[in-house]
Amino acid sequence: MRKPVLLTYAQLRKLAPRGKREILERIAAHSSILGAYGLAVNKLRLCHFLAQAAHETAGFRTLVEYGSTRYFRRRYGHRRDLGNVRLSDGSRYRGRGIFQLTGRANYRRYGQLLDVDLEASPLLAKKPELSLRIACEYWQRHDLNRFADRNDIRAITKRINGGYNGLQDRRRFLQHAMLIWMPGRKPLSDQRILQFGDHGKQVARLQSLLRATGRIIAVDGLFGYQTLRVLKNFQSRNRLRADGLYGPLSRQVLARVSPQSSKPKSNNYPFRQPTKRKETKMDQWKSYLSSRTIWANLIGFGALALDILGFNGFSSEDKSQLVDQVLKLVEAGGFIAGVIFRALARSRLGPRLF
Repeated sequence: MRKPVLLTYAQLRKLAPRGKREILERIAAHSSILGAYGLAVNKLRLCHFLAQAAHETAGFRTLVEYGSTRYFRRRYGHRRDLGNVRLSDGSRYRGRGIFQLTGRANYRRYGQLLDVDLEASPLLAKKPELSLRIACEYWQRHDLNRFADRNDIRAITKRINGGYNGLQDRRRFLQHAMLIWMPGRKPLSDQRILQFGDHGKQVARLQSLLRATGRIIAVDGLFGYQTLRVLKNFQSRNRLRADGLYGPLSRQVLARVSPQSSKPKSNNYPFRQPTKRKETKMDQWKSYLSSRTIWANLIGFGALALDILGFNGFSSEDKSQLVDQVLKLVEAGGFIAGVIFRALARSRLGPRLF
């Protein structure tokens, strides 16, 4: 059985040098709470938890969201999705605690879970011990240990913040925490979970390794549908969970199967969109002359003019047949002219001809 990891004041001070002494001491004193939520026996989970906590509390300097009463009334007073029913609820149930518990409904919910009447006494949420319990309860309710085990800081940030605000600061705290509690671990930049939608040099490296195994894949640094499909196929063939996530296990197997670490080719990466050239008068004339419509209209007007002139010396039946033939020539001539002029306009000889 693994020995639980208990936090010390010295470790927390090293993680957050500008943190308040009172907050750091109280969290260290009650760090045994982490054990009930599976955080004390797994250092990677602990590092992710502390990184998120350090960011949300501005480096453990505050357990109350910054702002004035007027500010919180305007920001949260009308938020019915947070359970606020009065304008004053915006300030009364402002963000408090390690993960900034916000809104009347959340105060009520987590108060019931911990058997504390937070709705009636919202100031209790900023006490370090209770704040740590609330944060751990939130962590467990949202199954964040699962993402911490995969070292997926983006997924954890999304579920805590609702977006990716402060992601770089959270990464910095995570790297610092891993140096303190996991000194032998590789830097985060080498161990990041890659998933659909990511882009960059790490994705290009993944694509290069997959290509080295004989799979057809473009090395463009974009984790799109092709990369997702090829990665899932690789995971399935190697008896891995085909979830499309490039994590530590998939990285280890791929490195064993394809030890080559070839760098992406310069002509494939980084991906550059073609530059748009400003349209000139010559381009407008080429587009106009390559249009099938203009030539069809010219021939049509000519046929109409002949018809109006009356075709002197022709009977009405002959005139009708002649008009039909001319109209057929209109369509054929317009089509042929359009094809010819479009071909000339798209060729390199186009500017010279026009």
